[in-house]
Amino acid sequence: MLKRIFVFVRQRDWFAVAIEILVVMAGLLLAFQLDRWREDHAERQQERSYVNRLIADMQTDIPEIESAIALQQLRLELVDLLIAVGEDPKAAMAKPTVFMGAVSQAAYTYTPELTSYTFDNLRSTGDLRLIRSATLKNALFDYYAFDASQRQYRPLHFATEHRHFELAAGVLNTRQAQYIQQHWLFFYPENMDAPSSERPKIEGVFEAAQRLQSKSELIAWLPFVRQMQLEQIEVHGDRLKRGRNVLDLAQNYAREISGL
Repeated sequence: MLKRIFVFVRQRDWFAVAIEILVVMAGLLLAFQLDRWREDHAERQQERSYVNRLIADMQTDIPEIESAIALQQLRLELVDLLIAVGEDPKAAMAKPTVFMGAVSQAAYTYTPELTSYTFDNLRSTGDLRLIRSATLKNALFDYYAFDASQRQYRPLHFATEHRHFELAAGVLNTRQAQYIQQHWLFFYPENMDAPSSERPKIEGVFEAAQRLQSKSELIAWLPFVRQMQLEQIEVHGDRLKRGRNVLDLAQNYAREISGL
């Protein structure tokens, strides 16, 4: 191509020179546009892949958060049962197994681990730029930042649980504690029908309820445990709201870019 241009220059055929230069420029422009199209096509494929992965992450998180809310609501009910027993030990006899389990489990908390692999990958690789929806990106930052901000309170939750265990020590006798550990180490919303209706052949449940009533420090501590459970339910609810928002935005955006 260059040889031909030099030939035309020597011949002073400026029209032919111009044509050759235009051909070269057109070829370069076409090659550039083709490379840009290929790059853009690859990025759009990456974007769709990332969005689908974000959807999968949210579809994993949301049921976990919903389960956490149900679990904390159950534990709130366990605290209320202990408060009722503190006022009247006879309240323990309506659900003796639940009462025995509540002595320790009423203070348990649970915070689900969010699925952040895709978001972490987007940030660490710089591929977050591939997500063109600013609304979706803002929702993602809000979702994970909220979760991170709430985890600073975990030491307080552990301290509250530990204090409850200290104050509740001695309410159950050894046989009662072993029975709960062997049969009902953890209560879950889906398995509460059995312990609620069970009449265990364990003696001294009423006496255990009386021991709880006699522990003034424990009785005074239960409202703090109750407050913690209420706060956990509210925090999980906020976490769930943000997760559902991300899922809705991601699904809508996936449909928007599916044909691109």
